[in-house]
Amino acid sequence: MSQQDDQRAGDEPERQDAPFSFTDKRKVTSDGTSTAPQDGAAEAPTAQPDAADEQGAAGDGEVDDLSAEAGRLYESSVAEADQLRERVAELEEELKREQAEYVNSRRRIQQNAEVSKQNAVANVLNSVLGVMDDIELARQHGDLPEGTPFASIAAKLESALAQHGLQRFGKEGEEFDPQMHEALMHEDQEGAESTTLKVVMQPGYRMNERVLRPARVGTQG
Repeated sequence: MSQQDDQRAGDEPERQDAPFSFTDKRKVTSDGTSTAPQDGAAEAPTAQPDAADEQGAAGDGEVDDLSAEAGRLYESSVAEADQLRERVAELEEELKREQAEYVNSRRRIQQNAEVSKQNAVANVLNSVLGVMDDIELARQHGDLPEGTPFASIAAKLESALAQHGLQRFGKEGEEFDPQMHEALMHEDQEGAESTTLKVVMQPGYRMNERVLRPARVGTQG
């Protein structure tokens, strides 16, 4: 027997004395059957964070951001609206001033036009006062008897000029008015309470209320 055989023989008693044991890794199911464990079976998954919680947190953050942005937009809109209201008020004031200036300018233009018109009419009437004096003198001296052609022409002329406001004034006995009469002579009269026209040397003419020529008279009083 070799030395190796002696050594193996010496070791066998020691292996025989070691107790034998095993572990059954099979699983018993509800129907009484057993299943062998699969090699490399995956371990149970560890608990993961709740996805709904993460989405909720993200949603809350987005809502906060949207609320902040909405607040900024609202404040900006309010400020812009205030500026627009101020501008509208300024434009309304400017429009009122322009309208008032337009009305005033139009009134001035109309007044100036009316004054120019009246001055033009007055100039024309002044140019025929000498003719009117001749007609009045002819009538006083009997040179314009009723029914004659010249009397008819004179009457038509006086009527046409009267339509433009021409009026003759100045008669004996009227009260003296320095705005309408030019006194060339005066005679004192005892007990007189006012000054009146004693003689009319030349009648006066006016256009409506505008005196074109004062009457030349002699007064007493």
